[in-house]
Amino acid sequence: MMAHDLSSVGAGFSHEAFGSQAVFRSALMALSHPGRCIPVEHDAELPRRGNAAAAVFLLAMLDADCGLWLSPSLRDSDAAMWLRFHTGCQLLEHAEMAQFVWVGAGDLLPELQSLQQGSDESPDQSATCVVDVSCLSAGPVDDADAQHWTLSGPGIREQATLGVTGLPADFAAQWALNNAGFPRGVDLFLATHDQLVGLPRTTRIHTPVEA
Repeated sequence: MMAHDLSSVGAGFSHEAFGSQAVFRSALMALSHPGRCIPVEHDAELPRRGNAAAAVFLLAMLDADCGLWLSPSLRDSDAAMWLRFHTGCQLLEHAEMAQFVWVGAGDLLPELQSLQQGSDESPDQSATCVVDVSCLSAGPVDDADAQHWTLSGPGIREQATLGVTGLPADFAAQWALNNAGFPRGVDLFLATHDQLVGLPRTTRIHTPVEA
């Protein structure tokens, strides 16, 4: 990284420990209550590319021992330099090698089964995938491209509803395969500019056709 490039890199959290802990608590809440839209508050100076909730989640989670894969629109943006500078993470060329995967809005989502799945003995060795979406809602979304789901599984009392705009049409089918591989599988976060939704591998997605 050239020295003159550093002048354009925005600041991270004003207090690294407190900022990371606050975002980590939001992420933990999102995983503990799958499908619930959790607000994410922070004071970081964000890169221009990528949804804010995804950026600060990775800012809180990454360190020098982590491998991160970025989708094309993020890989060539200031988001890559921002995360590399503040966390020391390693930027990888192949998604299947990464511990963390960040997919920008409109970019192709790698097939979930191609990502690190962990093993029956070490399920924690799997990848965490963060996907930028344009809208998350606990109720119906007034958008022809929106997907509307009913969710069930651990952390959900009876069922939860979620509307999402910005995912590929085959996402629910991919997620069914991911869910079926338990205890192996990918944990995933959906991110807007100010919210996270957690989808741990134990969560089941039911589409209207299945209802």
